[in-house]
Amino acid sequence: MKLHLLLGLVAGLLFTTGAHATVIFQDDFDSEGAPGASVLNYNSFTNWTVTDGSVDLLADPNSWGIGCAGGTGKCVDMDGSSGNAGTLNSNMFTLAAGTYALLFDISGNQRNAPDDTMEVMLGGFLNETFVLSASAPWQTIIRGFTVMEETTSYISFNHNGGDNIGIILDNVAVVPEPGTLALLGLGLLGLGAARRRAAT
Repeated sequence: MKLHLLLGLVAGLLFTTGAHATVIFQDDFDSEGAPGASVLNYNSFTNWTVTDGSVDLLADPNSWGIGCAGGTGKCVDMDGSSGNAGTLNSNMFTLAAGTYALLFDISGNQRNAPDDTMEVMLGGFLNETFVLSASAPWQTIIRGFTVMEETTSYISFNHNGGDNIGIILDNVAVVPEPGTLALLGLGLLGLGAARRRAAT
């Protein structure tokens, strides 16, 4: 729900600036599983397929003390509970020629375990490896890319390791470029509001 609200605000902001952008892909994992329930080795995603290893679906709050982005909703521990870290591939989506941005939130494993490594790919357009310490706070990653002609693609998050404690993933989206800065700005406002709520 948190991502839907954020993207709705971005769409409104874009409309007022004359841009007519639509969200290509989005998922905040909040509608997965039973309401308020965490599920170990979850593999029933609506918009994703676990193609290797396992991932855990985490509701915030949970008994492990792992917080999702914004301190609410659901998120994914990319190193599930099978001893084999997961690879999560999105459903295919179509990209027309143009400039886009991939956005997602990640944090360290939040459990004082060793550093974790995860490779992020988007078709033939993006390929980057992230190494996060356990204490790495939530951060919004934004990566721009250009498509020269219409194509279909997908997003892949491939976690290395197998100690059942991994990088935490939330709020994945692909948007046309005019909305990227507005989305980042609104995301920062949301983080500020969440911090103010936590401080009171």
